[in-house]
Amino acid sequence: MKKNVFLLLLMLLPLANVQAQIINKSNKDKIGKDIKEGVHDALNAIQQDAHPTGEHELWEAYAGPRLGLGASMLVGAGGLPEPGVMAGGFFDVFVAKNLSLSIEFNYSHVGGNNIKTTRTIDGLDNQGKAYHTTEKIKNNVNVGYINTLYCIHWYPWPYRPVSFYTGLQFSRVVNANIREHGGKKMDVKDDVFSGEFAFPIGASYEWKQWSFDARYLISPRRLASAQRTKDVIGSAHNMSLMFSLAYRIEIF
Repeated sequence: MKKNVFLLLLMLLPLANVQAQIINKSNKDKIGKDIKEGVHDALNAIQQDAHPTGEHELWEAYAGPRLGLGASMLVGAGGLPEPGVMAGGFFDVFVAKNLSLSIEFNYSHVGGNNIKTTRTIDGLDNQGKAYHTTEKIKNNVNVGYINTLYCIHWYPWPYRPVSFYTGLQFSRVVNANIREHGGKKMDVKDDVFSGEFAFPIGASYEWKQWSFDARYLISPRRLASAQRTKDVIGSAHNMSLMFSLAYRIEIF
């Protein structure tokens, strides 16, 4: 089994040296040297000579950051897709030569655009008679989630670094709002369900230390929990398609 020094330890080691020497001001040159050596060691740890394939050693493990872009919709509410972002990190360990288990933490922005609603307006005309009229309103719905994703990855071809995966994602709402086009913005964090779950289906391709990923996520749970949010999106639920790029650092 391959062994590499944890990146975290490499980054903390020079700081420990600095702390031990900070009392003696005459050691400034050595402190600077220690910091440079620590940075050099950290760069060596994250820049690896990787040649990914579809077969791996048992308990081989990877970690790293992930950034992504995509689009989401509120299925059942109509409207157009809403551009979204995703950012986080992952840990991946192989439990067989072509199977791995991963856990990922990320932030994602989802929602819907140009969702149409109708508003009733009551008033009095010039003769003092009551009247009722309606107007069409377009709304943008934006929801931010902190997500925890558990997946199993399958590498079907021994000599190709391609994997397919599925699993379960648990989410917690951190912000939510509805904005009328040309109008006010409503904070609706308390008017949507605070927790959500979704089923991801995805595929990845690895090149050197990079991983290119496409995933489709759909949640069966409706988003709105209070009436003013239901008035805009009804019983709609989230659906998103995300494309991301990850940097894989082998740690075991």
